[in-house]
Amino acid sequence: MQKRIAIIGAGIGGLYTALAFDEAINKDKYTFVIYERMANVGGLWNFTEDIGIDSSDGLPVHSAVYKNLITNAPNDLAELEFTGLFNENEKHYVNHEKYLEALVKLAEKYNLYQHIKCQHYVKSVEKSENGFSLEIVDTAKTEMITEQFDYVIVAAGRYALPKWPQTEGELLRSFSGKSFHSKDTKDISIYKDKRVLCLGSGYSAQDISLLLHKAGAPFVAVNAKPGVLIDNCTFNWNDSFKLILSPMKAINGKMILFEDGTSDEFDVVIVCTGYLGEFPFLENKLQLEMKNPVFPHLYEAVVNIEYPQLMFINLLPAFLPKICSYLQGHFICDILNNELKNLPDEEKMQQNVQNWYNQIPSTSNIDDFLKFFCDYYNNLQTFSKKIVFDKRHEKFSKFSIKLLLDGTHVEKNDKVLNDFA
Repeated sequence: MQKRIAIIGAGIGGLYTALAFDEAINKDKYTFVIYERMANVGGLWNFTEDIGIDSSDGLPVHSAVYKNLITNAPNDLAELEFTGLFNENEKHYVNHEKYLEALVKLAEKYNLYQHIKCQHYVKSVEKSENGFSLEIVDTAKTEMITEQFDYVIVAAGRYALPKWPQTEGELLRSFSGKSFHSKDTKDISIYKDKRVLCLGSGYSAQDISLLLHKAGAPFVAVNAKPGVLIDNCTFNWNDSFKLILSPMKAINGKMILFEDGTSDEFDVVIVCTGYLGEFPFLENKLQLEMKNPVFPHLYEAVVNIEYPQLMFINLLPAFLPKICSYLQGHFICDILNNELKNLPDEEKMQQNVQNWYNQIPSTSNIDDFLKFFCDYYNNLQTFSKKIVFDKRHEKFSKFSIKLLLDGTHVEKNDKVLNDFA
């Protein structure tokens, strides 16, 4: 009898894992199904103007996409070359609509829809005697289904539950302007005549602040802590586009005072502090332990050490999620085709995680971090017969992330990248 695999999510992680499965899984031993909450594939790339609750299914909004979003990695680098999905006449950096369109084309081209059940929301995953018991809501029929699986692969991403900073969050209670998490940002252009503070050190803070500045907002500031991205950010900061490295101290109405004694007045504060690495559908003992934001506490960033029949896809804050998901999918195929017999014991898996922790750069040098992820990808590449990550990707990644960090990746959309390639 075939063993059953449940893949949760048909976004980037689920689709590119399915692509790897179609190529490499032993189909005599295994069958798999992908549960996707949305009405079509794409996961969080399915844009909605809803905030809080999704009007289509009454569940919390999953998508973190906003209307003005442009991808932060060049499409022809991020896509697997053999899929042929990138049109050379298109721009290197595309909007979210084009990005979703490519995911749909992938599912159609490789007949992945045969494995996918859309409008199926995984409500809970519990460990059972021989595998896992899943409670699934068919949102189209509004009925609950219970299914048993031997293996579960979580490909639901790490951008579902917003992370709200404790100190700044308390201070913002007294802010008389408008404040919200970046997940609730749906149309940046409506704030182009406002004085806006973006709170955070990551891609969202940089991207949203830059778009607002270029849209002509009278004053935009980023309030950030030192870190890899912000330390390497070379935006053209000036009197109307400011970087504030001092923490918030107090708020009086719309006036925000910082620890260094400076203050500014803002109409809007957009909290860009990322997401919690939690999966509410997993029972407590299956919850992922995120000891380090760079590398999850999983064997090779994939396998749950205590319950190895539970695996995760694409949890690294990596630059090339499609390549990551595809290679991790092949890694899982190798494990399953060997019926887990090639997995080391628990002590060695713990040591594997520690070894990766030890390699995480201790400085903010962006090249060191890119090397860390490139080493990880090169390690996984051995499990795939198709070469999807090579020296070109390593070199191109360094070049394109520097365009991103100086804020010119969109302006240099075509000529510079074409010259580089």
